[in-house]
Amino acid sequence: MRVLVVADEHPWPPTSGYRQRLARVVGTLGSHHDVDVLVVRHDGRPAPPPPHDLALGRVGTVQAPGHPGSAARRAWRWWLSDHPRSLSRHDWTPARSELATWATESYDAVWWSHATTYLRLGDLVDLPAVVDLDNLESEVLRHRRESRRRAKARGARDRARRAARMAADTLDERRWRRAEQAVRDRVEVVAVCSDLDRERLGGANVVVVENGYERPDEPAEAADHRSAPVVLMVGLLTYEPNLDAATYFAREVLPLLRRHVPGAVFRVVGRFDHEWQVATLRGLEGVELTGEVPDLGEELRAATLSVVPVRFGGGTRIKILEAFAYGVPVVSTTVGAEGLEVEPGTHLLVADAPEDLAASCARLVGDLALRRALAAAGRRLWHARYRSDLVAPTISAALERAVADAG
Repeated sequence: MRVLVVADEHPWPPTSGYRQRLARVVGTLGSHHDVDVLVVRHDGRPAPPPPHDLALGRVGTVQAPGHPGSAARRAWRWWLSDHPRSLSRHDWTPARSELATWATESYDAVWWSHATTYLRLGDLVDLPAVVDLDNLESEVLRHRRESRRRAKARGARDRARRAARMAADTLDERRWRRAEQAVRDRVEVVAVCSDLDRERLGGANVVVVENGYERPDEPAEAADHRSAPVVLMVGLLTYEPNLDAATYFAREVLPLLRRHVPGAVFRVVGRFDHEWQVATLRGLEGVELTGEVPDLGEELRAATLSVVPVRFGGGTRIKILEAFAYGVPVVSTTVGAEGLEVEPGTHLLVADAPEDLAASCARLVGDLALRRALAAAGRRLWHARYRSDLVAPTISAALERAVADAG
């Protein structure tokens, strides 16, 4: 078959969970079919080149720039649009023009990565379709509202700002839920990354394509760290749930942890594009920011434990599967581990309140036997269920079902 993949991010280099999932989709489809890739970007950056060993046909990039004008004007446009904010921020006209020229080619099917690309461009291509909803944005917003509701306000201005943000999130959550249901009702197949998301979205055409992780060249080995214990967090800091998680842990959990483990270091590994994104983290005692690193395996092998302090988000956390694959013990929030078939206390430790997260991390730092047990159980689970080679057949099956169901 000849397949067109339309995405809103390049899958290479695979330095984030979304890119890793998309790279797996493109690689799997490319090994069986003739695949072209069109990427719609919003950041104005040049396109990175695809890997030399990836067999692809045409690869193109088009920009969907942000709408000009003041923040108030953009907010007014969103309010009147009946669309979620992320669908209202950008001008998709150039992308629609570009895709219209690609659509003249004789494709057999389209794989849409993310709801935004389908909702803005899907009417231009009348072909069997898979839409990959690796996150349910309505759930991301629901979690964020709940997180903000639990947080303590710092004065009247903070309370007013939070009330406005929660009102906007409530509206956006409803809009996203309608949009996700519309996608489900229009296309042959919708792919999600967990049974939990399949239950939430409903529909006979919703299939699970789980996240997976490649086999590491050299797994970590839990050791008795005699130097400063390293609590590692891996995540793209341009993604709001990750930045919130890093800030939450650094400000509210790390000081408590360092009371029990005075030398503990919170090492945050992940790209950030602007200094303002990490200004809160700069200068906090015990926090190390690396930015993007060339070898993530080196960071994982040097870590005492991996922490996933996510308070809101969607899909499943590849960063947990990554730690499992390397044999690094994990402490996560409930939301962070959501959607994965894990058993707290067996595969990882789960805690949510700052004092509980700090106590769980301190417990792991001080208990080598527990670190080794969790690391071994996590790695067995990754090997049995979440290896990339186990996920690949479900990608192919989703595409084949879309074509078959289209008749």
